[in-house]
Amino acid sequence: MDAIEVGKAARPVMARAAQRIGDLVLSADFKQRRRAIVALMTAGVYAICIVILFYGGERGIFDPGWTGVLALACGSVVTAFYAAIRSGFNLRFSAPSLALPQAICAQTLVAAAYMIAGPAHPSMLALAAMVIVFGMFEMRTRYVWLLMRYTLVLMGAVMVWCALHDPLTYPPEVEVIHYAILATVLPAISSLSAQLRAMRERLQKQKAELETALEKIRRVATLDELTGLPNRRHMRELLAEHIARFDRGGPAFAVALADLDHFKSINDRFGHAVGDDVLTGFADRARAHLRTTDIVGRWGGEEFVIILAGSPPADLDSGMERMRRSLRDTPVCADVPEIRLTFSAGVTPYREGESIDDVIERADKALYDAKHAGRDRSVSR
Repeated sequence: MDAIEVGKAARPVMARAAQRIGDLVLSADFKQRRRAIVALMTAGVYAICIVILFYGGERGIFDPGWTGVLALACGSVVTAFYAAIRSGFNLRFSAPSLALPQAICAQTLVAAAYMIAGPAHPSMLALAAMVIVFGMFEMRTRYVWLLMRYTLVLMGAVMVWCALHDPLTYPPEVEVIHYAILATVLPAISSLSAQLRAMRERLQKQKAELETALEKIRRVATLDELTGLPNRRHMRELLAEHIARFDRGGPAFAVALADLDHFKSINDRFGHAVGDDVLTGFADRARAHLRTTDIVGRWGGEEFVIILAGSPPADLDSGMERMRRSLRDTPVCADVPEIRLTFSAGVTPYREGESIDDVIERADKALYDAKHAGRDRSVSR
């Protein structure tokens, strides 16, 4: 085995190992996995901030006494939220993303960083805005506005405290400008968040409506409106699939063409509404008594096509007889219980190389034989 073949053989093993590691770190559940990824992305931002904190502390820009404390707080916060998500503890809450608590903790840490950042403190305003931007993609609109108010109150209090205790580094007149900018930018971001959420909700609603419409179109295209069975067009598609599977070495199958006996007289005597009930009742009975591997569809009028999957030649009409016994024993229409429905059927196995029309034609000839032999029977060809 050369190196290329060894490499190809190792790929599935490596892929499975990567999948197991991913499930271990991020969770196998799709939604929890996404939340864990967001938490780890947030951890990356915190890691960069911690590096900046230590750099500023070493250079004497930040208060060195509080740099380590704030770095430890950042690491503890991100670890706690990742652990809550990875352990599934977050699922106890109505908002499992924990976006609001994470954002409140982040803004609290930003405010603390503003206090120790010294001459670099204006840069912290960008972090405060970034937290709001991150939050608007994960939180409800009212939570974004709540976070914005919390940030403005907290940062306002911090700015006042800093201006009173260290007016040289935090000049009051400059802090007023900083706060005015913050009070302008954050509501604008929050307003944009509301618009984006409204747009997203509209898109989700339109998507749901489109899926509903597509499902209706699919049902109209593939199912008979009255009986709910596959219609003629869809049955031809299913027959083509069975033929293709058979040609690839798949299982044998048979086709039955069933016709309700004396259906016209039922319509003439009891009306078309009862006739529709009879058709629906026959469809229900066919679904109930045929095997789960068999497929019954309405071919047209009172004719039905049944695909008998994997039936051996000696057992082609056993499903037909089960249906026939059921129809004899119980009424097919509750409003007219005296109706006892019978049907005739032509059954034939599919033969290699045939077209759909070939097998249907032979089943139709077998049905013709069943009718002329006295009805209420199945004839195989």
